[in-house]
Amino acid sequence: MGSHYAITSTIRYYKMATAVEVLPGRSPRLRLEPCPNSQAPFDVSRWKDTPHVALANLRDEPEAVLRFTRTYGVLGGAKSGTVSVRQLLQFRDNLRAAWDGSWTENFFALAITHPALVAQPTGMVIAVADPWTLVQVLFAQDWTEKRIKKCENPDCHEVSYFCAVRKGQKFCSQKCAVLINVRQFRAREADLKSKEEKYAKAKKA
Repeated sequence: MGSHYAITSTIRYYKMATAVEVLPGRSPRLRLEPCPNSQAPFDVSRWKDTPHVALANLRDEPEAVLRFTRTYGVLGGAKSGTVSVRQLLQFRDNLRAAWDGSWTENFFALAITHPALVAQPTGMVIAVADPWTLVQVLFAQDWTEKRIKKCENPDCHEVSYFCAVRKGQKFCSQKCAVLINVRQFRAREADLKSKEEKYAKAKKA
């Protein structure tokens, strides 16, 4: 006899307190220094964007990587020493490939083994201690819900990766949607004007 359980779960992120700074050079690196911290869950309401969206849209500049690390934590679970900016950007590139659909199978093949599962009366708690694992968990959830999208505005470079909040959403923001609608309207108007001019010339001839 088969059985099925609908499990309610909560994700709790325990961000490691780490002091981070950029070490300049031809191959920029981040210097990491652990700080005393408690094991209380991190307040995710302080984030403007969820970590998987922020990581997918992360720019190449070392300063951008520094801001991401200070906000969300150190990718890969590194706690001390130094780590190259390029090494951290490789996590972003892997996520982007999965987001674009060209590397999704391999992305999920990177087994999510770090979260600890804790049973509580209110449901299962998924305890996550590093941001890359959190990115995997959140991406997997949004992927299964078909919310993983890329803005269809070809000129959108700031937030081209996003999670749809409504069915059929094609653009990351109202700004991009209006821009494309205006372009399409002007293209239709130009096409109509061109046809009218050709008809007028043909009639005159």
